[in-house]
Amino acid sequence: MRTTRRRMLVMVAVIAVALATAGTATAGAGEDNGHHATYAVGSQSFTFVDTSRPTQANGSFAGAPSRTLPTLVLYPAQGDPNKPPVPGARPLRGRRFPLIVFSHGFTASGPAYAPLLALFARAGYVVAAPTFPLTNGAAPGGPRLLDYKNQPGDVSFVITRVLGLDRDDAPFRREVDGRSIGVAGHSLGAITTLGVATNTAVQDRRIDAAVSFSGLELPFGNGRFFGGPTPPLMLVHGNADQTVPYGGSVNVYGQSPAPKAFLTLLGAPHTPFRPPWLDATVRTVVDFLDGYLKHDHEALEHLARDGNVPGTTSLQQDLGCTHECHDRAA
Repeated sequence: MRTTRRRMLVMVAVIAVALATAGTATAGAGEDNGHHATYAVGSQSFTFVDTSRPTQANGSFAGAPSRTLPTLVLYPAQGDPNKPPVPGARPLRGRRFPLIVFSHGFTASGPAYAPLLALFARAGYVVAAPTFPLTNGAAPGGPRLLDYKNQPGDVSFVITRVLGLDRDDAPFRREVDGRSIGVAGHSLGAITTLGVATNTAVQDRRIDAAVSFSGLELPFGNGRFFGGPTPPLMLVHGNADQTVPYGGSVNVYGQSPAPKAFLTLLGAPHTPFRPPWLDATVRTVVDFLDGYLKHDHEALEHLARDGNVPGTTSLQQDLGCTHECHDRAA
């Protein structure tokens, strides 16, 4: 038990250092070094409570009749794109932005990934990062790995609540494009993402694109992965990952239908959100999301260029079907 706890603490420390490094790579005003528009970023925190599902008993924790999901929301805002995210900044008016719900890794939290997620908000996305009830580092009774099975339901609930902000919360009104919804996650959060996007037991069919960072498949009841229509999927994995085997993503890529892409981070560890991999990762993921959430076909043409960096990253892709074709199939 002590060894497991030490490993958890080491993993949290590695995530914190890697993501702090990501925060130094923020793009400047107007355009980044490629073709992606950049925006100032605001942040707000919400507490969403799902009264329809309980939190299971866990060690010394007796359980609860609901699931409470503190959620950090990062969004394009009015202001200077060169500055760090500003708490409570006024959302940018005049257009709607796609939504991404990001799932954190085991023993981490939503805010732990804020430096990384701010890069996606700068590229024109509203990013919601919930902290799950029992897999975060401060979970009552201690982090419980097996609660991942309940997390796809949490993701679906957060999607619904953030779309509700677009309707009912004055600062966010008309900020979120409810017709363009993505999910992403790292490690156990990637497992959650693969579930909610592609597993028949827990799939949310509102999802239009999914990104898995350092993930693999774990069971969700009697559900089947890719047992029906699924959204475009991007996999990102370091081939030196000593925590979640790289072969997990290789297996998922082999199973999944087009459209799909697989970014291999050459020599990268389990938490790869730092140089030399960070820049290529963010650019390639934004290309993919722009293509399938913003319907920007030019962005998909940049995938190979941005995803193939000699000595750093390598990209496989099979976009065999356009987004419109995918929509018709679904």
